[in-house]
Amino acid sequence: MSKPEVINRLTERQRACLELVALGFTSKQIARKLGISHSTVDNHVLAATQLLGVADRREAGRLVATYRQELPRHAAELTDNENSAIVDLQGTWTHPSSAGLKLLPPVGGEVNEQTLGHKTVQIVSIAFLSTVAVIAMALLISGAFKAFS
Repeated sequence: MSKPEVINRLTERQRACLELVALGFTSKQIARKLGISHSTVDNHVLAATQLLGVADRREAGRLVATYRQELPRHAAELTDNENSAIVDLQGTWTHPSSAGLKLLPPVGGEVNEQTLGHKTVQIVSIAFLSTVAVIAMALLISGAFKAFS
């Protein structure tokens, strides 16, 4: 069976995952983009890699990206921006704004997304909040001992 025929047997989700792999996205980034878990992304990529008979996810991604232009689409005529199983990559990933400091750091995101200064402020913020929490718990426990003795 030729490679385009094998690629055509991939599901839309497998194809979408591999197209994002070809663009250099990690499983966690792909999961956020597609609204699924990163383990589901890994399962789709693994199944597609086995179906394509390639060594790794990068090779599978390159293969799908190479043959993508030749593959028939299931949907009717789409615009170039919609001609992929993935949609609107440019608007999805945003960079942190320096509009103001937040009390707690963001959860997740890309590695090295923040400047060193922002990271330092976030670390100090977490250390301060942790210290306040420990002191509050110590006062609460000592007050409880005094009340019951």
